[in-house]
Amino acid sequence: MGGQENGSFPEPSGVKNTIPSMKGEGFYDRNSRVQEQFILSSQDLLEEAVDAVPIAGPVGLADLGCSEGKNSLMLMRRLTEMVRQRSREPITVTHNDLPGNNWNGFFRNLTPYGAFVQASATSFFQPIVAPNSLHIATCYSSVHWLSQVPELPEPAGVLHARMNPESQALLAEQAARDWEAFLQARAQELVPGGWLVLVSGGNKDGDVAGLKMYALLDRILQELGHPPFVMPIYYRSEQEIREPLERCGFQLQHFRIQHLTTPFAEQLKQDGDRAQYARATTGFVRAWMEPLLADPRIYQRMEEEMEADPEGTEVANVQIVAAFSKK
Repeated sequence: MGGQENGSFPEPSGVKNTIPSMKGEGFYDRNSRVQEQFILSSQDLLEEAVDAVPIAGPVGLADLGCSEGKNSLMLMRRLTEMVRQRSREPITVTHNDLPGNNWNGFFRNLTPYGAFVQASATSFFQPIVAPNSLHIATCYSSVHWLSQVPELPEPAGVLHARMNPESQALLAEQAARDWEAFLQARAQELVPGGWLVLVSGGNKDGDVAGLKMYALLDRILQELGHPPFVMPIYYRSEQEIREPLERCGFQLQHFRIQHLTTPFAEQLKQDGDRAQYARATTGFVRAWMEPLLADPRIYQRMEEEMEADPEGTEVANVQIVAAFSKK
């Protein structure tokens, strides 16, 4: 998320708003089946959160990183229906993303669903709603984006996991600052006993989300003579997720790392259509990468390579699925 000023919780120093808005004009929504898969994989935690949070008045819900809204609205409709099983109190839902998000597309997708709905176009590294007003906050496929990329030795490579140790350490420090700022903001917003549920790209003993795809991207950029580029993403380990929880006022309720194949890979197993697999997978990547890397040759090459070698270029997802409660 990009940012705006906030006196209580300033963004991490030197923020340059490197997190991109996703590709607009409906493209992200049309290519977000993987993100929908992440939401569905955390259904158990959403149910647990609704059962556990204290409700004694109006209820606040928020989704951090809503993009054009297809998945965010599906998620919040479902969560609102679950809360309705417990309470008839008014529900306010906040959908959050960057100021540069395709908000016109979001509001075109919005239809009434039994809650007071509002949008917050600000950084999730600071509070997005009033103190003690949220009962459940969710964040899917967003918190691994960094607020900024520190100066790194050249050439650094595209993804932190493929870089030299010095560059990895610098990005780890930035990711730690961002994660703590994110938690501090949520600690201000959530009521005591409120829950945060998130799914994010993760790191399991060096196995990180999309590693084969990033290796392919490194090679394509080199072949095209592209200037050095660092993806403003950091996939955290379990230890890195746990480290600031206590001092930020959170208790870990659930943690797991899951390995998910994409819906496109599952379809490929059934029909063997490599061309369709490559088109769909490249569309998924373009939806979040193209605002940072706009050269169409990158995605043409990527699609060709993915069709030729689906297994060697697979976008396998190593995902952290976690829930935290505010003390």
